[in-house]
Amino acid sequence: MQTVSRYLLSQLVIAYINGYHGRNSNVYDRRITLHRGVDNPLTFTFKNEDQKAQDITSKTFELNIIDTENQQSVITKTLDILDDGSTVSTKGDASTTITEGDLLSLDAKFYNFAVREVLSSGARNVTYAGTGYAAAGTVELLDDAYPQFVASTEVNSFTGTGGPLQFTSSAIDGKPGINNNKALHTIAVYPQSFSGKLIVQGTMASTPSDSDFFTVTSATYSSASTPSTLNFTGVFHSVRFTWGNDDDNTGKIDKILYRQ
Repeated sequence: MQTVSRYLLSQLVIAYINGYHGRNSNVYDRRITLHRGVDNPLTFTFKNEDQKAQDITSKTFELNIIDTENQQSVITKTLDILDDGSTVSTKGDASTTITEGDLLSLDAKFYNFAVREVLSSGARNVTYAGTGYAAAGTVELLDDAYPQFVASTEVNSFTGTGGPLQFTSSAIDGKPGINNNKALHTIAVYPQSFSGKLIVQGTMASTPSDSDFFTVTSATYSSASTPSTLNFTGVFHSVRFTWGNDDDNTGKIDKILYRQ
């Protein structure tokens, strides 16, 4: 039986303040590694040139992560000062968490980061990463460890021909290659004063005609304007959605969000 160790750690970064003159320099500055798909806790410790933790009780520090390709700040966080239990002052440490949501829109690559002190006047003071008065450090964003959020497919175009009911969507990839025989598919239906029927159809044909589609499941609606969900299972090369109004109903299905 394999035994695997995992470590519950908060990444620690040292920033130098209060007259750093280069003594006791670090041999190297440690890179921050962020993982997409999870929250990433970070702790910063603030020291002077003699490696002594500084009183930061009443201070405010701001973390910026910068895309080096366009020099734009992509994440800005105000650090939380940590209570070290002292009755005199709080020495040294502040933290923040880069959340899963913060990283959703960012590419997996290298970024720079910097921490600066925000003064009550609104001015900002530099803190140093260590060696040679460098203010910037390096962040590496990785996406190889945890499953990623995949956006739903939005279906909002329905034609007046090509299905058993009045309006039908185009064929949408059912991704049979990544699903098994019990593959779960979920749709969110957004009706607008709609009374009628919705039919979900599937096919295993690679270039299907209308006759290749068969009914997978269906649902009926009565004056519906509230979003609702519908689940179905199976392996399909493509799926499509077709809906039609009851007599005298002028509502519609505005869009469908599809996940598989």
